[in-house]
Amino acid sequence: MLARCANRDEPSPTFQDVEAFVRDFAALRRNQVITPDTRLENDLGITGDDGDELLQKAATHFGVQLADPVHGYRPTFGLGENEYLFNSEGLDLLGIGELIRRLRKQPPEVIRDLTMEELHNAILHAPPKPSSSKHR
Repeated sequence: MLARCANRDEPSPTFQDVEAFVRDFAALRRNQVITPDTRLENDLGITGDDGDELLQKAATHFGVQLADPVHGYRPTFGLGENEYLFNSEGLDLLGIGELIRRLRKQPPEVIRDLTMEELHNAILHAPPKPSSSKHR
């Protein structure tokens, strides 16, 4: 786990720390270019449950709380009611899910393809993970 350092010129964790974490998580080749604009889903192929697992493991690794206990990732990433960070891994060949949303007059889902820069900023600004130790 990386500690936040108040007396450093560089924020902690650095972009390179987050890049290394994502690279290891996704088992990416060392020559795979990752920039702040690299998108997790479209560029790196991290989607669905894998995307959620990445966020959970990143929170643990960097010692921060990315998901709010009540509202999930919505406050951390500024997501609207119908916005999501990753596509579902399920396959809806017949479009039944979309039909049901239309019949219920729900707005279409919007996938906000998270960039590496957005992930890095979220980790930098997330509150520290609450301590699990109990005081007696």
